Amino acid sequence: MTTVFRFHQITRWLAYSILVLCLTAAVLLQGGIDPAQWEWIAAGISFACLLCLAVQSNRIPDPGNAMEFRILGALLAWMLFQVTPLPPAVIAFFSPKSWELAKVARATAGYDLNAWLPLSIAPAATLQRLLNVIPAMAAFVAVREMGRWWNGRRLWILVAPVIAIALLESLLAWGQFYSVQASTEVRPVSGSYVNRNHFAGLLEMALPLSLAWAIAIWGKASKREHRPARIALLTANLLGIAAIILAGVIGSLSRMGFAASLAGIAIVAIGWLVARDRQAPVSRWLWLVPVLLPVVIVLFVSSNAMVLRFADGSETSGITADGRNLIWKETLRLITAYPWTGTGLGAYEQGLYPFRTVAPAMTVDFAHNDYLQALAELGLVGGAMALAFAIWILWKPLSLALRPGSKRLTLCAGLVGAFLAIGLHSFVDFNLYIPANALVLAWLAGIAVSPGLET
Repeated sequence: MTTVFRFHQITRWLAYSILVLCLTAAVLLQGGIDPAQWEWIAAGISFACLLCLAVQSNRIPDPGNAMEFRILGALLAWMLFQVTPLPPAVIAFFSPKSWELAKVARATAGYDLNAWLPLSIAPAATLQRLLNVIPAMAAFVAVREMGRWWNGRRLWILVAPVIAIALLESLLAWGQFYSVQASTEVRPVSGSYVNRNHFAGLLEMALPLSLAWAIAIWGKASKREHRPARIALLTANLLGIAAIILAGVIGSLSRMGFAASLAGIAIVAIGWLVARDRQAPVSRWLWLVPVLLPVVIVLFVSSNAMVLRFADGSETSGITADGRNLIWKETLRLITAYPWTGTGLGAYEQGLYPFRTVAPAMTVDFAHNDYLQALAELGLVGGAMALAFAIWILWKPLSLALRPGSKRLTLCAGLVGAFLAIGLHSFVDFNLYIPANALVLAWLAGIAVSPGLET
Protein backbone atom coordinates (compact mmCIF):
# COMPACT_ATOMS: atom_id res chain seq x y z
CA MET A 1 0.00 0.00 0.00
CA THR A 2 2.82 2.39 0.90
CA THR A 3 4.62 1.60 -2.36
CA VAL A 4 1.48 2.33 -4.38
CA PHE A 5 0.96 5.59 -2.50
CA ARG A 6 4.52 6.73 -3.17
CA PHE A 7 4.20 5.79 -6.81
CA HIS A 8 1.05 7.90 -7.12
CA GLN A 9 2.70 10.82 -5.35
CA ILE A 10 5.75 10.68 -7.62
CA THR A 11 3.56 10.39 -10.70
CA ARG A 12 1.44 13.35 -9.63
CA TRP A 13 4.40 15.61 -9.00
CA LEU A 14 5.93 14.48 -12.29
CA ALA A 15 2.73 15.37 -14.18
CA TYR A 16 2.55 18.72 -12.39
CA SER A 17 6.19 19.50 -13.16
CA ILE A 18 5.78 18.64 -16.85
CA LEU A 19 2.70 20.83 -17.13
CA VAL A 20 4.43 23.75 -15.41
CA LEU A 21 7.44 23.33 -17.69
CA CYS A 22 5.20 23.28 -20.77
CA LEU A 23 3.32 26.37 -19.58
CA THR A 24 6.58 28.22 -18.92
CA ALA A 25 8.01 27.23 -22.30
CA ALA A 26 4.86 28.32 -24.12
CA VAL A 27 5.00 31.76 -22.52
CA LEU A 28 8.74 32.33 -22.91
CA LEU A 29 8.82 31.11 -26.52
CA GLN A 30 6.92 34.16 -27.77
CA GLY A 31 3.59 32.86 -26.54
CA GLY A 32 3.91 29.52 -28.35
CA ILE A 33 3.23 30.99 -31.79
CA ASP A 34 5.95 28.97 -33.54
CA PRO A 35 4.26 25.73 -34.73
CA ALA A 36 7.50 23.72 -34.58
CA GLN A 37 8.13 24.69 -30.95
CA TRP A 38 4.48 24.29 -30.02
CA GLU A 39 4.43 20.68 -31.24
CA TRP A 40 6.91 19.71 -28.51
CA ILE A 41 4.94 21.64 -25.91
CA ALA A 42 1.72 19.96 -27.04
CA ALA A 43 3.35 16.54 -26.75
CA GLY A 44 4.44 17.30 -23.18
CA ILE A 45 0.95 18.49 -22.22
CA SER A 46 -0.63 15.36 -23.68
CA PHE A 47 1.78 13.12 -21.76
CA ALA A 48 1.13 14.98 -18.50
CA CYS A 49 -2.62 14.68 -19.07
CA LEU A 50 -2.31 10.90 -19.48
CA LEU A 51 -0.33 10.72 -16.24
CA CYS A 52 -3.04 12.68 -14.44
CA LEU A 53 -5.77 10.37 -15.67
CA ALA A 54 -3.71 7.33 -14.70
CA VAL A 55 -3.57 8.33 -11.02
CA GLN A 56 -7.00 9.82 -10.42
CA SER A 57 -7.98 10.75 -6.88
CA ASN A 58 -10.39 8.51 -4.98
CA ARG A 59 -10.93 10.89 -2.07
CA ILE A 60 -13.28 13.28 -3.87
CA PRO A 61 -16.14 11.84 -5.95
CA ASP A 62 -16.04 12.91 -9.57
CA PRO A 63 -19.11 12.41 -11.77
CA GLY A 64 -17.91 11.01 -15.06
CA ASN A 65 -20.63 12.86 -16.96
CA ALA A 66 -19.86 16.31 -15.53
CA MET A 67 -21.40 19.17 -17.49
CA GLU A 68 -18.03 20.62 -18.49
CA PHE A 69 -17.04 17.32 -20.10
CA ARG A 70 -20.32 17.09 -21.98
CA ILE A 71 -19.99 20.57 -23.45
CA LEU A 72 -16.27 20.23 -24.12
CA GLY A 73 -16.76 16.87 -25.82
CA ALA A 74 -19.55 18.25 -27.99
CA LEU A 75 -17.41 21.25 -28.97
CA LEU A 76 -14.44 19.05 -29.87
CA ALA A 77 -16.70 16.75 -31.88
CA TRP A 78 -18.04 19.75 -33.80
CA MET A 79 -14.52 20.98 -34.62
CA LEU A 80 -13.58 17.52 -35.89
CA PHE A 81 -16.85 17.30 -37.81
CA GLN A 82 -15.83 20.44 -39.71
CA VAL A 83 -12.96 18.51 -41.37
CA THR A 84 -14.95 15.32 -41.96
CA PRO A 85 -15.67 14.71 -45.68
CA LEU A 86 -19.40 14.89 -46.46
CA PRO A 87 -21.54 14.46 -49.60
CA PRO A 88 -21.91 17.64 -51.67
CA ALA A 89 -25.67 17.64 -51.07
CA VAL A 90 -25.10 17.86 -47.31
CA ILE A 91 -22.62 20.73 -47.74
CA ALA A 92 -25.03 22.55 -50.04
CA PHE A 93 -27.80 22.23 -47.46
CA PHE A 94 -25.91 23.29 -44.35
CA SER A 95 -23.43 25.72 -45.93
CA PRO A 96 -24.58 26.98 -49.35
CA LYS A 97 -21.73 29.49 -49.56
CA SER A 98 -19.13 26.77 -49.08
CA TRP A 99 -20.65 24.64 -51.81
CA GLU A 100 -20.95 27.62 -54.14
CA LEU A 101 -17.25 28.39 -53.85
CA ALA A 102 -16.26 24.72 -54.05
CA LYS A 103 -18.40 24.17 -57.15
CA VAL A 104 -16.80 27.10 -58.99
CA ALA A 105 -13.29 25.94 -58.03
CA ARG A 106 -13.98 22.36 -59.11
CA ALA A 107 -15.52 23.42 -62.39
CA THR A 108 -12.50 25.60 -63.15
CA ALA A 109 -10.02 22.86 -62.23
CA GLY A 110 -12.01 20.10 -63.90
CA TYR A 111 -12.43 18.25 -60.60
CA ASP A 112 -15.22 15.78 -59.89
CA LEU A 113 -18.27 17.70 -58.65
CA ASN A 114 -19.58 14.67 -56.78
CA ALA A 115 -16.46 14.15 -54.66
CA TRP A 116 -17.00 14.54 -50.95
CA LEU A 117 -15.65 17.60 -49.15
CA PRO A 118 -15.55 18.98 -45.57
CA LEU A 119 -17.48 21.91 -44.16
CA SER A 120 -14.23 23.78 -43.47
CA ILE A 121 -13.19 25.92 -46.41
CA ALA A 122 -9.54 25.43 -45.39
CA PRO A 123 -9.14 21.94 -43.86
CA ALA A 124 -5.37 22.30 -43.47
CA ALA A 125 -5.82 25.49 -41.45
CA THR A 126 -8.46 23.79 -39.31
CA LEU A 127 -6.17 20.88 -38.55
CA GLN A 128 -3.36 23.29 -37.70
CA ARG A 129 -5.60 25.20 -35.28
CA LEU A 130 -6.73 21.94 -33.69
CA LEU A 131 -3.10 21.36 -32.72
CA ASN A 132 -3.45 24.48 -30.57
CA VAL A 133 -6.93 23.79 -29.21
CA ILE A 134 -6.62 20.12 -28.24
CA PRO A 135 -3.53 20.61 -25.98
CA ALA A 136 -5.38 23.42 -24.19
CA MET A 137 -8.31 21.05 -23.66
CA ALA A 138 -5.90 18.41 -22.36
CA ALA A 139 -4.42 20.92 -19.92
CA PHE A 140 -7.94 21.78 -18.75
CA VAL A 141 -8.66 18.10 -18.04
CA ALA A 142 -5.30 17.62 -16.30
CA VAL A 143 -5.60 20.67 -14.04
CA ARG A 144 -9.18 19.77 -13.17
CA GLU A 145 -7.97 16.36 -12.00
CA MET A 146 -5.05 17.88 -10.09
CA GLY A 147 -7.59 20.00 -8.24
CA ARG A 148 -8.96 16.75 -6.84
CA TRP A 149 -5.48 15.82 -5.56
CA TRP A 150 -4.72 19.13 -3.91
CA ASN A 151 -8.18 20.18 -2.86
CA GLY A 152 -9.03 22.87 -0.35
CA ARG A 153 -6.28 25.29 0.62
CA ARG A 154 -3.70 23.35 -1.35
CA LEU A 155 -5.37 24.49 -4.59
CA TRP A 156 -3.07 27.50 -4.48
CA ILE A 157 -0.36 25.07 -5.61
CA LEU A 158 -2.07 25.14 -9.00
CA VAL A 159 -2.37 28.93 -9.02
CA ALA A 160 1.28 29.50 -8.12
CA PRO A 161 2.76 28.69 -11.59
CA VAL A 162 0.52 31.25 -13.32
CA ILE A 163 1.55 33.97 -10.87
CA ALA A 164 5.23 32.99 -11.02
CA ILE A 165 5.30 33.07 -14.83
CA ALA A 166 3.55 36.45 -14.87
CA LEU A 167 6.12 37.76 -12.39
CA LEU A 168 8.96 36.45 -14.55
CA GLU A 169 7.47 38.12 -17.62
CA SER A 170 7.03 41.40 -15.73
CA LEU A 171 10.64 41.39 -14.58
CA LEU A 172 11.77 40.65 -18.13
CA ALA A 173 9.63 43.52 -19.38
CA TRP A 174 11.15 45.95 -16.91
CA GLY A 175 14.58 44.83 -18.00
CA GLN A 176 13.53 45.84 -21.51
CA PHE A 177 12.29 49.18 -20.21
CA TYR A 178 15.52 50.11 -18.47
CA SER A 179 17.61 48.94 -21.40
CA VAL A 180 16.07 51.67 -23.59
CA GLN A 181 15.55 54.34 -20.92
CA ALA A 182 18.11 56.58 -22.61
CA SER A 183 15.74 56.92 -25.55
CA THR A 184 13.63 60.09 -25.66
CA GLU A 185 10.66 58.07 -26.93
CA VAL A 186 8.58 56.06 -24.46
CA ARG A 187 8.46 52.51 -25.77
CA PRO A 188 6.00 49.87 -24.60
CA VAL A 189 7.33 46.63 -23.15
CA SER A 190 6.16 43.18 -24.17
CA GLY A 191 8.28 40.66 -22.27
CA SER A 192 8.92 37.60 -24.40
CA TYR A 193 5.78 38.24 -26.47
CA VAL A 194 5.77 39.74 -29.95
CA ASN A 195 2.66 41.81 -29.19
CA ARG A 196 2.40 43.94 -26.05
CA ASN A 197 -1.39 43.46 -25.88
CA HIS A 198 -0.97 39.69 -25.61
CA PHE A 199 1.71 40.25 -22.97
CA ALA A 200 -0.82 42.33 -21.02
CA GLY A 201 -3.39 39.56 -21.57
CA LEU A 202 -1.21 37.14 -19.62
CA LEU A 203 -0.55 39.55 -16.77
CA GLU A 204 -4.19 40.59 -16.37
CA MET A 205 -5.14 36.97 -15.63
CA ALA A 206 -2.46 36.58 -12.96
CA LEU A 207 -2.96 39.93 -11.23
CA PRO A 208 -6.34 39.20 -9.54
CA LEU A 209 -5.06 35.82 -8.37
CA SER A 210 -1.98 37.26 -6.68
CA LEU A 211 -4.17 39.76 -4.82
CA ALA A 212 -6.67 37.04 -3.88
CA TRP A 213 -3.89 34.83 -2.53
CA ALA A 214 -2.57 37.67 -0.37
CA ILE A 215 -6.05 38.25 1.05
CA ALA A 216 -6.54 34.52 1.65
CA ILE A 217 -3.28 34.24 3.61
CA TRP A 218 -4.00 37.33 5.67
CA GLY A 219 -7.59 36.28 6.34
CA LYS A 220 -6.52 32.81 7.36
CA ALA A 221 -4.74 34.30 10.37
CA SER A 222 -7.41 36.91 11.15
CA LYS A 223 -8.93 34.83 13.98
CA ARG A 224 -5.66 34.72 15.89
CA GLU A 225 -4.76 37.29 18.49
CA HIS A 226 -1.41 37.96 16.83
CA ARG A 227 -0.52 37.22 13.24
CA PRO A 228 2.85 35.45 12.89
CA ALA A 229 5.60 37.34 11.10
CA ARG A 230 5.60 34.62 8.46
CA ILE A 231 2.00 35.47 7.51
CA ALA A 232 2.80 39.16 7.24
CA LEU A 233 5.88 38.40 5.12
CA LEU A 234 3.97 36.12 2.74
CA THR A 235 1.19 38.67 2.37
CA ALA A 236 3.65 41.48 1.71
CA ASN A 237 5.49 39.37 -0.88
CA LEU A 238 2.28 38.59 -2.77
CA LEU A 239 1.19 42.23 -2.70
CA GLY A 240 4.64 43.15 -4.00
CA ILE A 241 4.29 40.59 -6.80
CA ALA A 242 0.88 42.06 -7.66
CA ALA A 243 2.43 45.53 -7.80
CA ILE A 244 5.18 44.32 -10.15
CA ILE A 245 2.64 42.63 -12.42
CA LEU A 246 0.48 45.77 -12.47
CA ALA A 247 3.58 47.78 -13.34
CA GLY A 248 4.16 45.38 -16.24
CA VAL A 249 0.64 46.00 -17.52
CA ILE A 250 1.19 49.75 -17.28
CA GLY A 251 4.53 49.45 -19.05
CA SER A 252 2.88 47.58 -21.92
CA LEU A 253 0.80 50.70 -22.68
CA SER A 254 -2.09 48.40 -23.54
CA ARG A 255 -5.24 50.41 -22.93
CA MET A 256 -7.61 47.47 -22.78
CA GLY A 257 -5.09 45.44 -20.80
CA PHE A 258 -4.97 48.20 -18.19
CA ALA A 259 -8.75 48.61 -18.09
CA ALA A 260 -9.23 44.84 -17.82
CA SER A 261 -6.70 44.68 -14.98
CA LEU A 262 -8.60 47.35 -13.07
CA ALA A 263 -11.80 45.36 -13.53
CA GLY A 264 -10.09 42.25 -12.15
CA ILE A 265 -8.82 44.21 -9.13
CA ALA A 266 -12.33 45.52 -8.47
CA ILE A 267 -13.75 41.98 -8.47
CA VAL A 268 -11.16 40.83 -5.92
CA ALA A 269 -11.95 43.86 -3.76
CA ILE A 270 -15.63 42.91 -3.82
CA GLY A 271 -14.73 39.36 -2.83
CA TRP A 272 -12.65 40.68 0.08
CA LEU A 273 -15.57 42.81 1.30
CA VAL A 274 -18.01 39.91 1.04
CA ALA A 275 -15.64 37.72 3.05
CA ARG A 276 -15.27 40.38 5.74
CA ASP A 277 -19.00 41.06 5.85
CA ARG A 278 -19.70 37.39 6.51
CA GLN A 279 -17.48 37.53 9.58
CA ALA A 280 -18.82 40.86 10.84
CA PRO A 281 -20.84 43.63 9.13
CA VAL A 282 -18.52 46.13 7.46
CA SER A 283 -18.99 49.86 7.22
CA ARG A 284 -20.99 50.93 4.21
CA TRP A 285 -18.17 53.27 3.24
CA LEU A 286 -15.91 50.29 2.66
CA TRP A 287 -18.15 49.22 -0.21
CA LEU A 288 -16.74 52.18 -2.13
CA VAL A 289 -13.33 50.47 -2.22
CA PRO A 290 -14.00 48.50 -5.47
CA VAL A 291 -14.78 51.82 -7.16
CA LEU A 292 -12.19 54.03 -5.53
CA LEU A 293 -9.27 51.60 -5.78
CA PRO A 294 -9.18 51.61 -9.62
CA VAL A 295 -9.56 55.40 -9.57
CA VAL A 296 -6.61 55.73 -7.18
CA ILE A 297 -4.51 53.46 -9.41
CA VAL A 298 -5.33 55.57 -12.46
CA LEU A 299 -4.54 58.86 -10.66
CA PHE A 300 -1.47 57.92 -8.65
CA VAL A 301 0.00 54.72 -10.09
CA SER A 302 -0.59 54.89 -13.83
CA SER A 303 2.15 56.48 -15.92
CA ASN A 304 1.77 59.62 -18.01
CA ALA A 305 2.37 57.54 -21.10
CA MET A 306 -0.61 55.31 -20.25
CA VAL A 307 -2.85 58.33 -19.69
CA LEU A 308 -1.77 59.74 -23.05
CA ARG A 309 -2.55 56.38 -24.67
CA PHE A 310 -6.17 56.74 -23.56
CA ALA A 311 -6.27 60.31 -24.82
CA ASP A 312 -4.79 59.34 -28.18
CA GLY A 313 -6.92 57.08 -30.39
CA SER A 314 -4.00 56.08 -32.61
CA GLU A 315 -2.11 52.82 -32.30
CA THR A 316 1.66 52.73 -31.96
CA SER A 317 2.24 49.09 -32.79
CA GLY A 318 -0.74 47.50 -34.40
CA ILE A 319 -4.13 48.15 -35.92
CA THR A 320 -6.02 51.39 -35.29
CA ALA A 321 -9.48 51.66 -33.76
CA ASP A 322 -10.92 52.55 -37.18
CA GLY A 323 -9.17 49.56 -38.66
CA ARG A 324 -10.75 47.30 -36.04
CA ASN A 325 -14.19 48.68 -36.81
CA LEU A 326 -13.73 47.96 -40.52
CA ILE A 327 -12.57 44.41 -39.80
CA TRP A 328 -15.52 43.84 -37.48
CA LYS A 329 -17.96 44.97 -40.17
CA GLU A 330 -16.35 42.64 -42.69
CA THR A 331 -16.43 39.83 -40.14
CA LEU A 332 -20.16 40.33 -39.63
CA ARG A 333 -20.64 39.89 -43.37
CA LEU A 334 -18.57 36.71 -43.17
CA ILE A 335 -20.76 35.41 -40.34
CA THR A 336 -23.86 36.12 -42.41
CA ALA A 337 -22.44 34.10 -45.31
CA TYR A 338 -21.65 31.06 -43.12
CA PRO A 339 -24.25 31.38 -40.35
CA TRP A 340 -24.72 27.81 -39.14
CA THR A 341 -21.47 25.96 -39.73
CA GLY A 342 -18.90 28.75 -39.97
CA THR A 343 -15.85 28.73 -42.19
CA GLY A 344 -14.14 26.09 -40.09
CA LEU A 345 -11.82 26.47 -37.11
CA GLY A 346 -8.74 28.46 -38.16
CA ALA A 347 -10.18 29.30 -41.59
CA TYR A 348 -11.07 32.90 -40.78
CA GLU A 349 -8.38 34.42 -43.01
CA GLN A 350 -9.40 32.38 -46.06
CA GLY A 351 -13.09 33.05 -45.51
CA LEU A 352 -12.67 36.81 -45.13
CA TYR A 353 -10.97 37.39 -48.50
CA PRO A 354 -14.20 37.84 -50.56
CA PHE A 355 -15.52 40.38 -48.08
CA ARG A 356 -12.50 42.67 -47.91
CA THR A 357 -13.41 46.19 -49.02
CA VAL A 358 -10.54 48.25 -47.60
CA ALA A 359 -6.95 47.34 -48.57
CA PRO A 360 -8.00 43.90 -49.86
CA ALA A 361 -4.36 42.95 -50.52
CA MET A 362 -3.51 43.27 -46.81
CA THR A 363 -3.52 40.02 -44.84
CA VAL A 364 -6.05 39.92 -42.01
CA ASP A 365 -5.79 36.63 -40.14
CA PHE A 366 -7.48 37.74 -36.92
CA ALA A 367 -10.70 39.66 -36.26
CA HIS A 368 -9.26 41.46 -33.21
CA ASN A 369 -12.35 40.23 -31.39
CA ASP A 370 -12.27 36.66 -30.11
CA TYR A 371 -16.04 36.40 -29.98
CA LEU A 372 -16.64 37.49 -33.56
CA GLN A 373 -13.85 35.28 -34.86
CA ALA A 374 -15.09 32.24 -32.95
CA LEU A 375 -18.59 32.80 -34.32
CA ALA A 376 -17.24 33.22 -37.85
CA GLU A 377 -15.21 30.00 -37.63
CA LEU A 378 -17.58 27.79 -35.63
CA GLY A 379 -20.92 29.14 -36.78
CA LEU A 380 -24.01 29.43 -34.61
CA VAL A 381 -23.83 25.74 -33.69
CA GLY A 382 -20.24 25.75 -32.45
CA GLY A 383 -20.56 29.30 -31.13
CA ALA A 384 -23.47 28.26 -28.91
CA MET A 385 -21.38 25.40 -27.51
CA ALA A 386 -18.42 27.71 -26.83
CA LEU A 387 -20.71 30.23 -25.13
CA ALA A 388 -22.30 27.53 -22.98
CA PHE A 389 -18.86 26.31 -21.95
CA ALA A 390 -17.71 29.84 -21.05
CA ILE A 391 -20.86 30.51 -19.01
CA TRP A 392 -20.45 27.23 -17.13
CA ILE A 393 -16.79 27.93 -16.36
CA LEU A 394 -17.67 31.40 -15.03
CA TRP A 395 -20.73 30.22 -13.12
CA LYS A 396 -18.97 27.52 -11.11
CA PRO A 397 -16.62 29.80 -9.09
CA LEU A 398 -19.22 32.58 -9.00
CA SER A 399 -21.86 30.30 -7.50
CA LEU A 400 -19.36 29.01 -4.94
CA ALA A 401 -18.40 32.55 -3.98
CA LEU A 402 -22.06 33.48 -3.44
CA ARG A 403 -22.76 30.34 -1.41
CA PRO A 404 -23.03 31.14 2.33
CA GLY A 405 -20.14 29.72 4.30
CA SER A 406 -17.94 29.19 1.26
CA LYS A 407 -14.36 28.39 2.27
CA ARG A 408 -12.86 29.32 -1.11
CA LEU A 409 -14.40 32.75 -1.56
CA THR A 410 -11.13 34.59 -2.17
CA LEU A 411 -9.86 32.02 -4.68
CA CYS A 412 -13.21 32.10 -6.47
CA ALA A 413 -13.08 35.90 -6.56
CA GLY A 414 -9.57 35.75 -8.04
CA LEU A 415 -10.70 33.31 -10.72
CA VAL A 416 -13.76 35.40 -11.59
CA GLY A 417 -11.54 38.49 -11.74
CA ALA A 418 -9.13 36.72 -14.11
CA PHE A 419 -11.97 35.52 -16.34
CA LEU A 420 -13.56 38.96 -16.42
CA ALA A 421 -10.25 40.61 -17.31
CA ILE A 422 -9.43 38.35 -20.24
CA GLY A 423 -13.09 38.37 -21.29
CA LEU A 424 -13.12 42.16 -21.56
CA HIS A 425 -9.79 42.24 -23.39
CA SER A 426 -11.05 39.67 -25.90
CA PHE A 427 -13.56 42.21 -27.22
CA VAL A 428 -10.76 44.14 -28.92
CA ASP A 429 -7.98 41.59 -29.40
CA PHE A 430 -7.23 37.96 -30.17
CA ASN A 431 -5.63 36.82 -26.90
CA LEU A 432 -7.35 33.43 -27.03
CA TYR A 433 -5.70 32.69 -30.39
CA ILE A 434 -2.28 32.98 -28.76
CA PRO A 435 -1.45 29.42 -27.60
CA ALA A 436 0.20 30.44 -24.30
CA ASN A 437 -2.67 32.70 -23.23
CA ALA A 438 -5.26 30.10 -24.23
CA LEU A 439 -3.27 27.56 -22.20
CA VAL A 440 -3.29 29.82 -19.12
CA LEU A 441 -7.04 30.35 -19.47
CA ALA A 442 -7.62 26.60 -19.82
CA TRP A 443 -5.42 26.07 -16.73
CA LEU A 444 -7.53 28.47 -14.65
CA ALA A 445 -10.75 27.03 -16.06
CA GLY A 446 -9.66 23.58 -14.88
CA ILE A 447 -9.26 24.94 -11.35
CA ALA A 448 -12.65 26.69 -11.54
CA VAL A 449 -14.62 23.52 -12.29
CA SER A 450 -12.55 21.07 -10.27
CA PRO A 451 -14.54 19.19 -7.58
CA GLY A 452 -11.66 20.04 -5.26
CA LEU A 453 -12.71 23.70 -5.25
CA GLU A 454 -15.92 22.80 -3.41
CA THR A 455 -14.16 21.21 -0.42
